[in-house]
Amino acid sequence: MSSVGTHSGGGLDPSGSGSPAERGSPPETRTALPRKILVVDDDPSILLLLQNTFKKDSEVLTATSAEEALACFEEHVPDCIVTDLRLPQMSGQDLIRSIRRTFRGVGTPILVLTARSEEGVLLECFRDGADDFIKKPFSPSELRTRVASVLLRSQVARDVNPLSRLPGNFALKREMERWLEQDRLFAIAYIDLDHFKAFNDLHGFDAGDEAILVMAEAVMEYARSLPASDVFLSHVGGDDFVLLISFDQVQAMAEAVHSSFSRGIRRFYSEEQLAAGEVEIVDRAGNLRIVPLLSASIAVVHNKRRGIDDVRKIAQIAAETKKMAKVIPGNSLFIDRRER
Repeated sequence: MSSVGTHSGGGLDPSGSGSPAERGSPPETRTALPRKILVVDDDPSILLLLQNTFKKDSEVLTATSAEEALACFEEHVPDCIVTDLRLPQMSGQDLIRSIRRTFRGVGTPILVLTARSEEGVLLECFRDGADDFIKKPFSPSELRTRVASVLLRSQVARDVNPLSRLPGNFALKREMERWLEQDRLFAIAYIDLDHFKAFNDLHGFDAGDEAILVMAEAVMEYARSLPASDVFLSHVGGDDFVLLISFDQVQAMAEAVHSSFSRGIRRFYSEEQLAAGEVEIVDRAGNLRIVPLLSASIAVVHNKRRGIDDVRKIAQIAAETKKMAKVIPGNSLFIDRRER
């Protein structure tokens, strides 16, 4: 059974973020370019063109050889690399392979400049780790678009939760901003597990991952029952999930998620533990404790409240609302019902 509450407290003050290209730009013209970019070419005129293409939005690092580029990468760790394939001594492909072998370079977006268009050469570049290519001669606007594209794809790939395969914080923020820009009235449900640390102490981390997947499936099952345009689900780390839905769906969502989750976790407990509603554990300090069974807290924030017009304000209210949900025993639903 879910417990329901309302909230009238204050909140926390999270900080904002965003690239120079994003801040202050209207939504339809935002182009997320890297904060720091390394451009590599041994042709001085091309190198100057590359610098001028990105200098308004990014810190531009330059190199005229693969060896110089590797040293620059190690020292400055750029967010993106644009390199010519034809370089003196070490080739651009050698540079890509060398960078991909380092832990810092595994996920760094790399775009190749080339005057060659043979399919075999380009396929080899992709196998070595290139993310995209652009053929010479190129226009600065097309190059900026290509770099923004590979940067966005890499952020999305890193953002996917490896356990649930659900999108994470980056995708959630973009979707919330989109819903706010559309002037939609909606609810943001923050869902996490209660007593999860104690559960891991008792059953181990593998079982902890299984319990997270039980919750993931419970929330996905409900999300799949709604039209795709009316729901967005994100796994923002650990045992924390966020669901965007219409406000009138909140109660039904909570009942469905709590019911599905409670059924799914029964396999982790004995009949006696289920009947008692609690378990004995030896915690990490070696102390014997009695703790409740796993349960799920759902904290809900809505944008009907005046002034809730950006992601930071939503996060501010959610931080305290989640605390209120956690103090309610068992499966809980706590809704911030303030409209001011």
